[in-house]
Amino acid sequence: MKILVVDDHPMFREGLASVLRQWPAITGVLQASDGEVALTLVEAQPDLAAVIADLRMAGTGGLAVVTHLRRQRPDLPVLVLSSSEEPDDVRRALAAGAAGYCPKSAAPATLLAALQLVLAGQVYVPPLMALAPAAPAPTGDGSGLTPRQREVLQQLCQGQTNKQIARNLAMQEKTVKGHVSAIFKALNVVHRLQAVEAARNAGLVS
Repeated sequence: MKILVVDDHPMFREGLASVLRQWPAITGVLQASDGEVALTLVEAQPDLAAVIADLRMAGTGGLAVVTHLRRQRPDLPVLVLSSSEEPDDVRRALAAGAAGYCPKSAAPATLLAALQLVLAGQVYVPPLMALAPAAPAPTGDGSGLTPRQREVLQQLCQGQTNKQIARNLAMQEKTVKGHVSAIFKALNVVHRLQAVEAARNAGLVS
């Protein structure tokens, strides 16, 4: 699989690419110096598996990349990597549609674990979030969900990964990712744990 690294510091970008190349599952690492270049590469590389993007960059930043890809490529997970460990920055990235947030201070093993998690269709939230005040409770009631999306939601609440949901419901994994993205939007949540809580509060699942 191919991974796109987006960062405006060449030395850091190349160092991260070197770390990623140590994972046998990764067949190629593309690099972009800013969000605008990244979005061009995404259009030219439909087989990308994930994007790792810095939060703050000169020009088009990471949040803009996340927001754009959430609309245009909901099947493509974006892991935000940043020097900021502020809980508010984490929340903003997740609210924009990031599949995870990893501080640049994290060990390489942590980064790879976070990447594996988002590639499996889950959300990586750093431990620092556990120490932060809780975000406001979601308010979406999920009333706009289609019957198929409700089926996916039921599976999601049972702890199934995207791959397992695809197998159980006989659909493509990319289709499942699209449904999960729509579910998050309908429930006004940014990760799976929130989705499960919101679904149960709204009476959408038992």
